[in-house]
Amino acid sequence: MPRKSSAAPSPQAVLRAATKEAYERVTVLLNASYADFSPEQQRRIRALVAGEASTSPVKRAKPAKAPGQELPPRYWLPHSQETWSGRGRIPQSFLAWEGTVAHTEWKKHHPDERFPAFPG
Repeated sequence: MPRKSSAAPSPQAVLRAATKEAYERVTVLLNASYADFSPEQQRRIRALVAGEASTSPVKRAKPAKAPGQELPPRYWLPHSQETWSGRGRIPQSFLAWEGTVAHTEWKKHHPDERFPAFPG
């Protein structure tokens, strides 16, 4: 009478059996309900099957920004004729002008304004 082996199956054999079962379940599910998925889901499934899948989500390309329009100047420095639209960082010339005597004199007459308004 042959002896029965009481040894447990190897981890590789268990993994192969589980993988085979999972493959069969996925195949049955896809065959039965592929048409029920949205076009985006179908595209992702095709990508997964093709081996193009990654662990990160699909990133879409951002549309190119339209070239920015030249904004009209809002502020200017009378002594240098430099202008600034009031958007973005304050130009260094405007920051340097704030500490001058000319700025102090101008500020006496325009206490609520930071820089002279562009004429026009």
